[in-house]
Amino acid sequence: MDEEIQTVKADKLKSYHSMVTISEALPALGIVAAVLGVIKAMGALDQAPEVLGQLIGAALVGTFAGIFISYSVVSPIATKIKIVREKQMRLYIVVKQTLLGFMNGAMPQVALEHGRKTISAYERPTIDEVEQETLAGGGGTDPRAARKEAA
Repeated sequence: MDEEIQTVKADKLKSYHSMVTISEALPALGIVAAVLGVIKAMGALDQAPEVLGQLIGAALVGTFAGIFISYSVVSPIATKIKIVREKQMRLYIVVKQTLLGFMNGAMPQVALEHGRKTISAYERPTIDEVEQETLAGGGGTDPRAARKEAA
């Protein structure tokens, strides 16, 4: 199960790793743009100060753009991709922990609790909610209540 989880996780995080690589490369690309801008400004040393100022400003805009796009756009998108994909992977871990608990001899209710404990605290269902859903067979109604109504 661990191998399968690692394989699925690696597949799901490929886009995240690509975005991180782009995010790490953008500041360097901005520096290259700045160097090229400075080279162009050096070629125009005989021009008026206003022209040199514009060329140097353009060179600095390249640096700013590379850093800004990296840290303000691409990096947050990459982080969001990672968070969403890892959240999707939690289901596999919950199932794995539940099955391991059951295979190690725990009663089904205790094994289910092993899996429930791997869910983050703010998303974790209460024990009462889990019990209600398991007794209902996942259908949302309690079979004992249905039997009482039928009687």
